Amino acid sequence: MKRTPLKKLWADWAQLPIRHRGAIVVAIPAICLVITVVAWAWSQEALLGVRREIESTDEVMSESNKLLIEQINAETGVRGYSFTRDRAFLEPYRQSLSNYQPSLRRLQQLQQKKPGRLEEVNTIQQLIQRNLDISQQVITTIDAQQPSSAAKFPNRRLLYQGKENMDALRASMDALQQSEQIHKDDLRARREKIQGATSAAIWLTATISGLGFFAALYLFHQLDRELRDREARLSESRSLLTAIVSNVVDGVIILNEDSRIETFNPTACEIFGYQPNEVIGREVEQLLVEAQSLTRNQHTNAKQSVMDSPPVQTGRAWQTSGIRKDGTTFPIGISVSDVQLDDRRLLAIIRDMTEVQASQEKLQSRANELTRITRVLAQTNITLEDRNRELEQFAYVASHDLKAPLRAIANLSEWIEEDLQGQLPAENQRQMLLLRGRVHRMEALINGLLEYSRVGRTKAPLEQVSVKTLLEEVIDSLAPPATFTIEIAPNLPTFTTKVMLLRQVFTNLLGNAIKHHDRPDGQITISVQEQGAFYEFSVADDGPGIDANYHTKVFVIFQTLEARDTKESTGIGLAIVKRIVEAEGGSIWITSQEGSGATFHFTWLKESFQHG
Repeated sequence: MKRTPLKKLWADWAQLPIRHRGAIVVAIPAICLVITVVAWAWSQEALLGVRREIESTDEVMSESNKLLIEQINAETGVRGYSFTRDRAFLEPYRQSLSNYQPSLRRLQQLQQKKPGRLEEVNTIQQLIQRNLDISQQVITTIDAQQPSSAAKFPNRRLLYQGKENMDALRASMDALQQSEQIHKDDLRARREKIQGATSAAIWLTATISGLGFFAALYLFHQLDRELRDREARLSESRSLLTAIVSNVVDGVIILNEDSRIETFNPTACEIFGYQPNEVIGREVEQLLVEAQSLTRNQHTNAKQSVMDSPPVQTGRAWQTSGIRKDGTTFPIGISVSDVQLDDRRLLAIIRDMTEVQASQEKLQSRANELTRITRVLAQTNITLEDRNRELEQFAYVASHDLKAPLRAIANLSEWIEEDLQGQLPAENQRQMLLLRGRVHRMEALINGLLEYSRVGRTKAPLEQVSVKTLLEEVIDSLAPPATFTIEIAPNLPTFTTKVMLLRQVFTNLLGNAIKHHDRPDGQITISVQEQGAFYEFSVADDGPGIDANYHTKVFVIFQTLEARDTKESTGIGLAIVKRIVEAEGGSIWITSQEGSGATFHFTWLKESFQHG
């Protein structure tokens, strides 16, 4: 049954150590508190920033209104002066001259961090400056006129320019205030979002904190239950340990924190010859020759416990000597483990190594004997190699000495025929041919014996070979009849092997298939299959076949299936093939029935031996 993600999560949670679960549950409220504080601090900072921007927007609108009112008053005063020539009307103009620069600078400071707004302030500054310039021209024109002048109004063009400039200034001020009002509305919306997000975060963390609180209560309840279970299991473990110590086949000694013997099992009693009441409560020195390796060294304080002693190596076995009750010493193997029950203990497992040591001495004696035999065998191998070299030399010399008279007999028979040409009867000529055939067979037997004796002793190098190319070369060297068909499978491998030996195997098998075929239009098929670490090659023909009774005999040296008078053969070729294949770790066999062709199978390692 597939577990749901919730069940899987709960199972993973239950597998965590209690301290990790406690840390996680305690961390949940702490993290929530931190998140709450961070959210509150962030919201206060964000709200403070929004408030400052709103105040800045209000100040921009206030300053722009102030500037606009001053310019309207200044322009109105100049118009009043143009009608009445009463300089009291120029007071707003003079105040504008002194007040507009600080207000513009304040606007520039407020708008310089807002993209595109500083350009609006610069435009307003240019319009104000132009308005003041026009007003100054109007005042200058009026002042230049004589009081008795009939012209009552200044240049109408200047007044019209002032009106156009004032309209443009009002439009710019309206656009600025509209932009600021939109920005102010956005800031208010942002403030509401921040306040909403802060409230949501506080409620969420408060909820998670509450869940964490209830989870902590549950965990503490579970912890209390698990502690009770552990106490019960600890009690069971002590009982089980006592039972194991009492029945284990090795000696068991448990030491307390003061390096004194607390438990002495029956096997330890048999090993050391003491009863438990004779050693419990005593120091372990009376049992071991090198007790300081189990307690303390000469540099440690006398009050230092065995658990704090640097020489103690737990979890590792070593050998030392024990002391029996009668004072005799004997070899023991000892291993020490640090056991945590209600307090710390050292558990020493001791084994009597007397019989083991005796067995080791016997094994060492056998090993020494094997070493001696190995040296003798090595010397024997050297001697055999020398004898093999001598035999090979003897075989070469003997074959040379044997083939020389054979060649002489063959030559003599030819000379006799030449000398008696036309005088020998047909029967004598047939006998001469038979004589030379026997001589050639004898020479072939000698060559075959030499070749057979060298199999397994001649070192052949490893070479990369394409079996397809190798077979083409072998077929070319055998020169089969033109009517013969030889098919080569397309999946023949390319690998590293002893090419010379593989060539010899294929040469013999293909040569036999051609030589012993009963028809001139025979067919041979060469194929391969992979068999694990081997290639299994097959050479199949459609010749006369081989009876099952002779499937083993054909691989025996000097054995032939046809009389030598019928077909000349030494009977060594297949014996050489079998010896080569088996020397290279493979095997060879035949599948055939008489009258239905024969298939020779042999296996060849994909990775040949490096030797031989």
